Amino acid sequence: MKKLEIGNFLVRDIVFGEKTAYEGGILTVNREEATKAINPLGKLKNIELHIVHPGDSVRICPVKGAVEPRFRPDGRALFPGYTGPVTSCGEGTLHAMKGIAVLVCGRYSSMGDGILDMSGPGADYSYHSTTTNLVIFAERTNEKELDYTLREEDEFRISAHFMAEYLGKTLAGREPDRWECYDLDEGSQQAQEKKLPRVGYVMTVISQLAKGINDLFLGRDCNNMMPLLVHPQEILDGFLLGGMGLAGQALTTYDAQNHPMIKRLCQEHGKTIDFAGVILSPADVSDSMKLRNAISATQIAECLKLDGAFVQEWGGGSNVDVDTFYLLSHLEDKGIKTVGIMDEHIGKVYTDPKADAIVSVGETSTIIELPPMDKVIGDDESLVRDYYYGAWSTHTTLGPSLRPDHSVIINTYALACGGNPAAQLKRAVKEY
Repeated sequence: MKKLEIGNFLVRDIVFGEKTAYEGGILTVNREEATKAINPLGKLKNIELHIVHPGDSVRICPVKGAVEPRFRPDGRALFPGYTGPVTSCGEGTLHAMKGIAVLVCGRYSSMGDGILDMSGPGADYSYHSTTTNLVIFAERTNEKELDYTLREEDEFRISAHFMAEYLGKTLAGREPDRWECYDLDEGSQQAQEKKLPRVGYVMTVISQLAKGINDLFLGRDCNNMMPLLVHPQEILDGFLLGGMGLAGQALTTYDAQNHPMIKRLCQEHGKTIDFAGVILSPADVSDSMKLRNAISATQIAECLKLDGAFVQEWGGGSNVDVDTFYLLSHLEDKGIKTVGIMDEHIGKVYTDPKADAIVSVGETSTIIELPPMDKVIGDDESLVRDYYYGAWSTHTTLGPSLRPDHSVIINTYALACGGNPAAQLKRAVKEY
């Protein structure tokens, strides 16, 4: 029996103070202690901590990661294999801080990083403009390969996870405001008795970049891995960690922890569907690996006797389009009805007519202008100096992405969460 109980604490605000503690909905953070907790190996320097609220005139860029603070009362590492020893996850008791997030940013952008505005038109695209955020700014002590767009920057990523774990410990011995309970065994008998359709959730995960930049399975880089069947509750509990930044189509650890579709499918289990599990299918580089993974993921789906599957595309464009439509096509060929979940963008390089049911999670192709903000955390010069999806150093018509007055013109791909694959969105589709 695998039961996961998540006790939620509704955090009203974050403040800095003498002692890191949680009391009455207020999270107090000791700057000096927190800085030490996130940098145990001394790989970061010039660390700053900032608190930002929805509506603040603040721009954060380049944003490299997002994590929800949590705590395990039984003492296991919050992120097994990453912030501590490898253990099982997806069961037991977990405490979570709701309404806040830990974000991390740096001075130099790498591929997959994004821009977050806490107010103005850019905020409409970004879920994290609605959360109160503790933002880590740092630089690497050994900054190198700045002209390389696929830099391995795990120092930033792990610092956000260490911070989430550090803050979560303030919940020890406290009673949550409300509970979520996930127990698929409980609905399995009803599903069988009602003969409900067997449904799976297939997620493409990033595995086409240099080691140290891809998504992580139990703390391990998923580069060159084959598809894997996991329990849905594991996704909500630290099994899958986001490997890239907050570009418009990236999946973050925060998204996995709070995955709306997986939560909804768990709720429908035994009522309208028989939720069979989650298949993680790495999106690799070569066409042969893409085909191998599509075939393997489809074989897992057949073993599960699926009637239908949701196929979520990580990111979009070029490589990952191919992986996603290969999956949709192979599943349909085996009689498994599919619904694709992906963002809209110009120039999809591969589609398939068998994929005739697609749900949009946003679009990442629009040119948008953003006004200057009173405060920038990070370095907005990175928009014209470094690599971003959706920003440029020069343009014959539009000019550079960063203007002299520090207003910005970019493609919405650069906006944090603009086409979020987990549908962690502020916007919705309206039918006319």
